[in-house]
Amino acid sequence: MKIAFPTNNLKTISSHTSLSKYFAVIEIKDGEITDRVAIKNPIPELAKQTQTEEPNRGLGAGRIIPQLLKGVDVFIANQIGDGMKSNLNAAGIKVIETQIKDIKTIIDEFMEV
Repeated sequence: MKIAFPTNNLKTISSHTSLSKYFAVIEIKDGEITDRVAIKNPIPELAKQTQTEEPNRGLGAGRIIPQLLKGVDVFIANQIGDGMKSNLNAAGIKVIETQIKDIKTIIDEFMEV
């Protein structure tokens, strides 16, 4: 199972999914972590380059992020908009919202299941 998280520091979940610096992707097989990858999120750079009346809108995050996370089974975030959630679901990625910020804590819970 591959689990992805929006993050700025690879340790905690970022509060803003689309503007997180990275997506931490952790693969778990047979209760063990078998792979860890950090995928750089291009959206924050696009946000800096684009000046619009509504900052952070129209950057294509809903199209770009699901493509970046191809092959991921579960996406876990503290909060996520309906549009992004719908796009991730359409890409076959289950979305879970949680109040837990620490990625290690969440991974430990998944490995116990």
